[in-house]
Amino acid sequence: MRVFRQIIVVGVGAAITFSNAAQSASAQTPAQPQDSSALSNQLELGQNVRSTSNTAAESASEAEQSIALNPPTSESQQQGGAKIASTRTQPEQASKPQQAAPASPSTLSQGGSTPLRGLEPKDAQQPSPNPPNNIPVPSSPVPILRGTPNESFPPLPPRGLLNTNPPASLEPNPNPLLFPTNPEDVRIEQTESITLQQAIDLARRNSQVLQIAGQQVEQSRAALREQQAALYPDLNFQMDASRSMTAGGELGVRRLQRQLNSRANGTGQPAPQAGTNFGSNSLNSTLQLSYDIDLFGRRRANIRAAEEQVRLRELDVERQAEELRFDTAEAYYNLQNADGQVAIRQASVRNAQQSLRDAEALERAGVGTRFAVLQAQANLANEVQQLSVARRDQRVAQRRLAEILNISQSTNLTAADPVEQAGSWRLSLEESIVQAFRNRPELEQQLVQRDISKQQRRSIQAGRLPQLSVGGSYNVLGQDPDDPDPFAARGWADGYSIRASLTWSIFDGGAANARVRQRDADITIAESRFDQLRNQVRREVEQAYFGLESSFENIETSEAGVLQSREALRLARLRFQAGVGTQTDVIQAETDLTRAERNRLSAIVTYNLGLSSLQRAVSNLPTNNLSDAP
Repeated sequence: MRVFRQIIVVGVGAAITFSNAAQSASAQTPAQPQDSSALSNQLELGQNVRSTSNTAAESASEAEQSIALNPPTSESQQQGGAKIASTRTQPEQASKPQQAAPASPSTLSQGGSTPLRGLEPKDAQQPSPNPPNNIPVPSSPVPILRGTPNESFPPLPPRGLLNTNPPASLEPNPNPLLFPTNPEDVRIEQTESITLQQAIDLARRNSQVLQIAGQQVEQSRAALREQQAALYPDLNFQMDASRSMTAGGELGVRRLQRQLNSRANGTGQPAPQAGTNFGSNSLNSTLQLSYDIDLFGRRRANIRAAEEQVRLRELDVERQAEELRFDTAEAYYNLQNADGQVAIRQASVRNAQQSLRDAEALERAGVGTRFAVLQAQANLANEVQQLSVARRDQRVAQRRLAEILNISQSTNLTAADPVEQAGSWRLSLEESIVQAFRNRPELEQQLVQRDISKQQRRSIQAGRLPQLSVGGSYNVLGQDPDDPDPFAARGWADGYSIRASLTWSIFDGGAANARVRQRDADITIAESRFDQLRNQVRREVEQAYFGLESSFENIETSEAGVLQSREALRLARLRFQAGVGTQTDVIQAETDLTRAERNRLSAIVTYNLGLSSLQRAVSNLPTNNLSDAP
């Protein structure tokens, strides 16, 4: 009886193994070899997302174990999942890092570069031998050295556009006051897949923040031109044309008429007419020229303050442009992470379904228990729930990126770039800190603010001193009265006047001194903020640098964890199918594999975010040229 029971267990295990092998073979592409000496472990996660960290090289004759999962469903592809592939290289390939592009002067101005500790290729390291269970242990990943720290963000062409040709359907409505009132106006009708470069390009094109900052720059330039206008004299022309008939003249005529009437009553004769109140026509033209002589530099101080204000606005554009680039990259990487989480959860669901099928098959064969089936069903329900949560996070990440890019209301976004290391950092910590002190506009803004306060103080002090202004006017007057008297004043005449005015504010109750003290306080505040920001910049650089170093090490560790978890899951299933293992072991192995896959995805995304943070902390625009600012 015991022999018969053992035969049934072996038969059921063999049937399940052959079934899994058939499903794995159908999921593989024809181009992949089926030879066990050349198989590579892959986890299907959707769209072209892979890890660039190379695992340890192994000899061609060494056998490898692999587990192939079912391809993702059409629903998972619609969710914009990602695909993470673990690639292998031969020993000679692992010891040859890719050649880096020449570094730009803006980032390597110190005449050399020192690789980040722990991020340089380990050329001298030999491939580590495999442990007895033939689980490949990866060596340190070789980072992709593509260029300078700003390699992912090339220099901007004129007008600040990257010219990446993003889809035209993503263009927002040109009316900034558009207010959708119907559900059809905000319904998602299409989904576009974009790269990180296209996302940054769209953000710079459509960002309301940059548009406002650009208008503020133009506003400051107009204010500068207003101050520069004081360098030139004021020339005014005035012309007055009038016709007048005075009420006093009319009253005088009436008074004279009454006198004539009174005299005529005594004589008995008719009274004569007293006359007519004649009107007068006049044309008066005046040309006036005035100029304020700047004796003590008040005008020049106002102009310098306006120039520094323009510089302050330009630096703010640079700061906000880099903030927008960082926010866009962060949202894009978070979307990649959400896509990967969905794909990993889908793989976990498939693993749980496979475990449930195995448990049900063993129960039907009489060698399994109902408890194992219930465990598998509960595990599947948990994985389905986690998949729903991951899809929710994915949708939120998609809309967050759409909000930053300010795209059309009816379009959704997915990430087209693969999940891989975005690049490498080629400066040492000390060089990075110095570059940050040179490049960060926040520090220069405080110096500019201090200069503005100095110029304003100078203008106030000059206003307390005598102010001299000169001017002159030329006047042309023409009169044509209605009075026919040949001796009445009529005709054209001209005249002129020259004046000089000296004004000296001797006492103003201390108002000027109070304004000077205010500007002195502004100068001290700007210097204190510069000191504060300098320490903050260094802390940001060091934090991003250490985080990038830690993330790189986590990628290496997570790669090994994924391979080991896959092998552990394979062995746990074989033991369960053979009747010597438990369903709990399989579920635990599936949980460990899911955790390892998530850790690897998180390590890559965290590395990319750390690299973007370090770029933000050290440098702003790649060319450090404000003329390229959008």
